[in-house]
Amino acid sequence: MLTVLLALASPAADMRPVYHYRRTNGDGSETEHIYVFAEAPGRIAVMKEKSRCTNAAYVTAAIDPASGQAVALTGGRLTRDLTQEPFAWLTTAEGGTKLQARIGSHDAAPTYELAVTVPWRVYDFDFADMAAHPPKEIGARADFGFDLPLILGTDDGFSFSNRGRMTLSGATRTRHFGGRAIRYRASGAAGNGTLWFDARSGVLLEARLPLANHSEYRDFRLRLIRTHYGEARWKAALAEHWRGCAK
Repeated sequence: MLTVLLALASPAADMRPVYHYRRTNGDGSETEHIYVFAEAPGRIAVMKEKSRCTNAAYVTAAIDPASGQAVALTGGRLTRDLTQEPFAWLTTAEGGTKLQARIGSHDAAPTYELAVTVPWRVYDFDFADMAAHPPKEIGARADFGFDLPLILGTDDGFSFSNRGRMTLSGATRTRHFGGRAIRYRASGAAGNGTLWFDARSGVLLEARLPLANHSEYRDFRLRLIRTHYGEARWKAALAEHWRGCAK
């Protein structure tokens, strides 16, 4: 009886998901680990690391909870006190049909501007918005699509382009990673590829596409490794990046 009373009195478990993905080339080379924390209905946080004790990206995004559409992204680095050191801001204008990128200061004039059609998903965000807010079409096995803006590092800065429309179609039931899944054919902006989603939750399980989303890659493969839950697990992932590292 005491055990039951203690359980009833305990705070509700923190069930906010932390998705651990691994991005590689199609052959498994160039591994980068990506952690996606669904922090709140309108906010997600992402940490990307190639190896411990090195520079790691820390990106946050404001999301429209109703549509799952990102409305603003902030790019930065993970500091040793587990906070974000921001250096790039992506915001929308003209009803979401124009993206404005600012480098160095949130208050600076836009460094880049890009026309897009809603909905859109920034490709180098590794579909983190789609992982945290699965598209409603998946449950109905309906076709859907989105524009695919891409930011790439270059020798003299960045390039910012809209690759066009990516379409997901031909949903079929299958099994993937040992569980029930929905498989979609991808075509358009990122070339012909395949994406798998969990049949029950709609969470992205894997994506294989011929278009790389970072300059050092040849193509794109993203796989869900594990799902954790709660802010404590998110903080543990951030802390693990710096554990035992030289000052």
